Amino acid sequence: MIRIIGALLLVGGASVIGFGASWELSVRVRVLGSFLSALELMRSEIGSRLTPICELMEKLSRETISPLDSFFKTCGDEKREKQDVSFSIIWRKNLKRAEYLRLKSNEREVLAELGSVLGRYDAEKQISAISHLQRRVQSLWQSAENDRKSLGKLYAKLGLICGVSVVIVLI
Repeated sequence: MIRIIGALLLVGGASVIGFGASWELSVRVRVLGSFLSALELMRSEIGSRLTPICELMEKLSRETISPLDSFFKTCGDEKREKQDVSFSIIWRKNLKRAEYLRLKSNEREVLAELGSVLGRYDAEKQISAISHLQRRVQSLWQSAENDRKSLGKLYAKLGLICGVSVVIVLI
């Protein structure tokens, strides 16, 4: 009886690891998709209303899904508290600390470019930079979606197979 319980725990544990890896891929796709929506909102807010950075971050935190809403809220709150600090520094620091976004380093680098543009140039240049960034993030999102479709299933199945394999070896 104890062997059966142990075997079930091993298979269950390995499966959870596999499904966890698959879930992380799904979160990454969701975050990049949400960033695309946020970029579109940024573009319209800057283009039509010339919305100040703090107000823009607050609006983005209300309009985006979790976990991205926390990122924008943190950036806006920190800029409000530290008016003398460049938004670029705040953006990069928070992007680096936001492990919960599950982004790869190359995706973080692309998104870090946005911080150096927001609130620094005139509206036309900001809109142009956001449009350019949208195309790059769209490409990253497409790549992440392909990874999720192919690797997500692989990770889930591999976790289950590893658990069963360990049980077979131990029996």
